[in-house]
Amino acid sequence: MIPTSSKGPEGVAPEGPQVHAVVLTWNGAHLLPECLAALRGQDARARVHLVVVDNASSDGTGPLLAREFPEVEHLRLAENAGYARANNQAMRRALDAGAEFVALINNDVAVSPDWLRRLLEAAAANPEAGLFTGTLLFRGEEVVNSTGLVVDALGRARDRDFRVPVAELTRTDGPVTGVSGGAALLRTSMLREIGLFDPGYFAYYEDVDLSLRAARAGYRSWYVRGAAARHRFGASFGPGSPAQRYLLAVGHLRTLARHQPLPKAVLLVALTVLYRAAVKAPLELLRVRPALAWAELRAAVAGAGAALRALSGRSPPRP
Repeated sequence: MIPTSSKGPEGVAPEGPQVHAVVLTWNGAHLLPECLAALRGQDARARVHLVVVDNASSDGTGPLLAREFPEVEHLRLAENAGYARANNQAMRRALDAGAEFVALINNDVAVSPDWLRRLLEAAAANPEAGLFTGTLLFRGEEVVNSTGLVVDALGRARDRDFRVPVAELTRTDGPVTGVSGGAALLRTSMLREIGLFDPGYFAYYEDVDLSLRAARAGYRSWYVRGAAARHRFGASFGPGSPAQRYLLAVGHLRTLARHQPLPKAVLLVALTVLYRAAVKAPLELLRVRPALAWAELRAAVAGAGAALRALSGRSPPRP
């Protein structure tokens, strides 16, 4: 990586695309050093501006950045705005600055030294693609977390190749349905055309929505096998936690309403709300997991509301 503040021998900024690398955090000071050190060590020939978007953390994130990463811009928000709205603030600044790409990296992800270079090479070779993702691995395991996103007939998004051992992975570079917002590169010319994340999502499924909107506009999502990163899975909300269950369910319902053909969307939303309230919630009670049962009930109500709002105006947000 060549930071934007670096100058060559003659005092001239180095060549290469301008990339704003955005790391979202909320009380994740313990995660930031590994994440930012990995970004600082990128070997891409690019003008990279590092930004930490801070969702009103109270864990000393500011002093940590000032002390250990003074070159990183600290964009502190007044409240926890969630994933979509917080990242949108940083992406708007990138667009205003004339950046050609935005890299989105979760604070619990550490990218390999050649991650950005490989994605930029893929972007140069595939001008029809607007979103790029690599091989996301579980931290401490030679096991795949994601090679991109796939969406099934019920509108549920899943990580492709989830828990496949790296030794058994046969996936090659090429198109994929969507990219994971945990570690992705976005072309800003695409964002100017289709808009940013839908602010109606708090966390989860906003990357699915963006990928599907991009596809409708003719932009492919592209997988690059060699662009590796490692993920502390579930560090933000906890894998299988009530909060994660609730947010995933609400995001799923909103995405159904936004992207399925209208008659199918209405049917699937109704059936999904009923299934969560009348089947999943009672099952969690029978398993003596009342917090998960309550999460399912809340998700059914909130998700129905999110779906109705999405159905009433199916138009993409603009930057």
